[in-house]
Amino acid sequence: MNVIEGDLMKVAVIGAGLMGPTVSMDCLGSPDVSEVLLIDIDRARLDQASASLNSRKLRTTVQDVKDRTGLANSLKGIDVTAITLPESIHHYAIWGAIDAGSHVVNLSFPPMRDIDAVDKEAKSRGVAVVPGCGVEPGLTDMLAAHGIDGLDKVKAVDIWCGGIPQDPKPPLDYKIVFGGPYLPLYPGPVKVIEGGSECSVPRYTLGEPICFEGIDRPLECFYEGFPETLERLPKFKGVERCTEKTVRYAGYCEKINFLDSCGLLSRDPVIIKGINIAPFEAFSKIIHPKVRLEEGERDITVLRVIVEGEKGGSWASYTFDMVDFYDVERKVTSMAKTTAYTAAIVARMLGRGEISERGFVTPVIGIKGRLLKQLLDELEKRGVTIKQTYARQSNTFS
Repeated sequence: MNVIEGDLMKVAVIGAGLMGPTVSMDCLGSPDVSEVLLIDIDRARLDQASASLNSRKLRTTVQDVKDRTGLANSLKGIDVTAITLPESIHHYAIWGAIDAGSHVVNLSFPPMRDIDAVDKEAKSRGVAVVPGCGVEPGLTDMLAAHGIDGLDKVKAVDIWCGGIPQDPKPPLDYKIVFGGPYLPLYPGPVKVIEGGSECSVPRYTLGEPICFEGIDRPLECFYEGFPETLERLPKFKGVERCTEKTVRYAGYCEKINFLDSCGLLSRDPVIIKGINIAPFEAFSKIIHPKVRLEEGERDITVLRVIVEGEKGGSWASYTFDMVDFYDVERKVTSMAKTTAYTAAIVARMLGRGEISERGFVTPVIGIKGRLLKQLLDELEKRGVTIKQTYARQSNTFS
């Protein structure tokens, strides 16, 4: 459904954890939103968020997203739903929102097996489902697509992104800001494009050294694959290299590879005193108190996207850089600023009918040109600045 010009929209936010309240805050402060409905299964989390947000425009309700019918009933009359749930359950919320006839903005992607069905059902309801709409996936993909659109021929797309603590502490010099009680650790191969072909590399393989302005401690990066949404862009065909890497403080990969070699990251249960226990579950339970972001701790989010290729017969490149810090005044983490603000802005674009596509709409298709500029301008108003650099050589491209 689209909001008629001059009318106000109703927005639902599912998940009152680390990202949902920031999405809610941004929507509550918007003059084109009449109501924000915050949904969670935990009443205590809702009450805490409600007290913090302190707005007459806010409603809260307890709802299990696995109850598809119940969720759809809760979402009746909602124009746009923003889903900020962990990856293990976010896909349930998509179906309830579609059933309610609500547009969807999701921080994650639904399982590959569900995409065609989501696309078909959303189109039949006349709504759009915009997945992967945070910082990564999200901004990284959109910036890469923008660089690709600006070139005649694309040779390479390289992406770096990461959230790191401003004051790193042992044991990992890393803090969990979003995603629940589990460290984002997934050993195994990931796909990249090298030499024009897809190949696999171990995830925790060190990439080239990297540095960002304002961060004086050594950094490193490891492989995360590449954004497969870019394959929907015609100019991406024939690209010689495409990689995406996660940024951490130096020494992180060595520690993770050690833990993996010890078997502590395995999801396969082992029997301990007659009980089946997955090593990663036990490890997560032990380490979570040491790596969760505590009240008052601050974080940094970094991003770099470089797209190289040909423009007018010459070599050219687009570079996008971001170093974002914790918002001390509003007490909003950098990860929430870059992720939740992005989702909130896109949600209102949907509500105003500025995104015309229906069905499963990836950000690289639905948010480009004028809409991407609008998104970046809105983020800059919120203190999130992305610097763009264009370079071109006069010599003939080869």
